[in-house]
Amino acid sequence: MNPPKKVTTRQQAEEQQNAQSQQQSQHETVHEFATVEEMLRHDAVHTPVPPSIAHRLQESVSQLPAPPPRAWWRRLFGC
Repeated sequence: MNPPKKVTTRQQAEEQQNAQSQQQSQHETVHEFATVEEMLRHDAVHTPVPPSIAHRLQESVSQLPAPPPRAWWRRLFGC
């Protein structure tokens, strides 16, 4: 039988630092959102769009007709 290893203070300090850094990294990745819209906006910012989908979307948007010009009175009053 092997005798149990003695743990030095240096090893204890290293283990404590490792545990603290793991806890901090876990806390940094947690996000709380007040609304669903906020969560969706966060997800949209952090999720890249695949190039094939971006290309298809650009083609679809280019085929849409231009919006009609706004009436002069709407431009004047900001409606």
